Parts: sequence; structure tokens; C-alpha cells
Amino acid sequence: MIAVCNTSPISSLIQISALSLLEQLFAEVYVPPEVVAELDEGADILGDWQTAPGASIVRVRTIANRLLFRDLSAVLHPGEAAAITLAAETAGAVLVIDEVEGRRAATRIGVRITGTVGMLVAAKRRGYVQRVTPLLEALRAKAHFWISDDVIRRARELAGEA
Repeated sequence: MIAVCNTSPISSLIQISALSLLEQLFAEVYVPPEVVAELDEGADILGDWQTAPGASIVRVRTIANRLLFRDLSAVLHPGEAAAITLAAETAGAVLVIDEVEGRRAATRIGVRITGTVGMLVAAKRRGYVQRVTPLLEALRAKAHFWISDDVIRRARELAGEA
């Protein structure tokens, strides 16, 4: 399966030392240059993200549909708009995005989505992690990732940990 990632899933996975899950869950992972720029801007928190364990699967791919990007950029951050555009252009891709407005925009144009929590649940189901609960807790504590209690409860249920 091919994934296109927005900034927050990569950033969050790095902060909980779980970026290598991308290699296990996906055959290919792409990010647009706009996401690379946002990750680079976060170097004070992430360090050199490109040297993080698991980052070697991430490939940069430039978007082609500038019109879609422009339309999405009117309401979304550049990284989100570019990631959605790239996912729309990439046959069979799933977009990994956490931001609500970005998820809504992607869904409106027919892009398949998942998020960081969805990836963690998939990793548990496929046996790549033993438990999802500690990873969800680490997202909150280390990555300062906002997750509602309902989402955590549902993720734990889906992972068979409820």
C-alpha cells in the first residue's frame, strides 16, 4: 500500500520513537516538499527528522495539480493542502493526516484517509506492536498530541485492548 503523509503523523511518530512503523505498514511513503519544509522547521523538537529510525522510507514527490493545491491552500496550511493534492494524484494511496479540516477536505474529494491513531491500531492488528495503549499515552505525553478520551477508548477497542 502507498501512503502520503502530512506533517503531524511523521512528527508524532518520531516523538514516540515509532516512525519505523511506516516501513512496516506501507510499501511506499511520499511527502510533498511543503511537508518537508514543515518538518525541517520543527528541527528544534524533532532534530534532523530525515535521520530518524524509519525515515528512509519517506520519499519526496512534488505535486502536479497546482489548481487543486491553490484551492485547498485557501482554507488549509500549505503542508496539508500539498499532502491532500499529492494523495489525490497518487493512484491507490491512503492519506495519513490528523487535522480535522484536512481530513474533511480530503474526504470531500474522494481521498482515502487514516491518521496516526489509525496507523497505531493497524500496527497492533498486524502484530507490529504488542500494545497500542502505551503508544497512545506517549502521543499525549511526549508529542502533546490531542486525542479525546472517546478516540482512545475506540482505538483500544479496535486493538482488542478494551
